[in-house]
Amino acid sequence: MKHDILGEIEQSDSHPFDAIATIRYGSRDIKLGISGDDQPLESTLKLAAEVVCRLAELDKLAKKIAARDLRDCYNEGWNEYDEGQDDGSFKRVSNPKLSEVEFEAKLTLNAVNVTGDRMLDFFHDDQRMFWGHSVFVNSLNGTDFSEARAEIFG
Repeated sequence: MKHDILGEIEQSDSHPFDAIATIRYGSRDIKLGISGDDQPLESTLKLAAEVVCRLAELDKLAKKIAARDLRDCYNEGWNEYDEGQDDGSFKRVSNPKLSEVEFEAKLTLNAVNVTGDRMLDFFHDDQRMFWGHSVFVNSLNGTDFSEARAEIFG
């Protein structure tokens, strides 16, 4: 199916999405997972189109929320770890603590999930700040991020 804003949408068998679109964001492609969640697909597509039209703004907000919710967690422990050496010993690695701006700069949007007519998930690569886990920001109020929260996943 072709959509004016979302481009080519591939419908699937609902596992895990009803449809997937690939959109251009900056110099890379972003996967946009679309799940109706018992809502008419048209409602979900309308929200997905709004997200795409406001993607730069929403991505910036999502990064601010991630920094607000996760930066202290990173600075208070995730920035230090033991690295295995060739001889079987371990070496303590301590990365510098990050400011909000530095934390946000390490995040790169790589996927967005739109569920129903209100739920959004923004998934970010975090340059291994959280040892291979992904950072995601969830909004249950559509593009109103006033109550959105960030967590690590995976």
